[in-house]
Amino acid sequence: MMIDGLLHSLSAIEEANRNLGRTTLLQQLQNGTSADRVRDSLNSIGLRSTEEIEALYGWHDGIADTDAAIGRITLWPAFYFTSLEETVANYRAFVDDARWTPGWLPLFANGGGDFYVVDLSTPGDTPIRLFLIDEDEHPIEFMSLTAMFATLEEAFRRGCFYLTPEGVFRKDYPAFGKLAAEMNPDVAWWQS
Repeated sequence: MMIDGLLHSLSAIEEANRNLGRTTLLQQLQNGTSADRVRDSLNSIGLRSTEEIEALYGWHDGIADTDAAIGRITLWPAFYFTSLEETVANYRAFVDDARWTPGWLPLFANGGGDFYVVDLSTPGDTPIRLFLIDEDEHPIEFMSLTAMFATLEEAFRRGCFYLTPEGVFRKDYPAFGKLAAEMNPDVAWWQS
């Protein structure tokens, strides 16, 4: 079952962060929320929910305190998991922006206006796009949340994400790109 794979990856990523000693992140992850609350929140902005989104927010409802140093609350280097309330607020803030497509649900933020979004703009598929506020193109990087988190889980396992001796959470970009291409052969972004 697809959701089982997603939940396994989320649990493994949480454990990987624990093993790295990333206590601020672990303390800031909020308890999960109900599928009904997720559906009601997304309905309030005219978006449909999915089993994957409900499973993600059932695992944790994002980060409690986004005033903490971004590097300490990111789930993987550069991006933190926004609470359902912040996700809805970010959607409302961007939905009328010419660079935004209605139906893009911003689940992960870098604090500077960049997001990983679930593309709910068409029925069926729910690919994950990287929205960079200063770019014109917003490519699909993963075909689903499950594919994204399986890739992130493997990146932790292979050491693509690591702490420097000074305690800075970093990403080995070349190694991650190679891994993402290997695990997502159906995504043009990684194959170029």
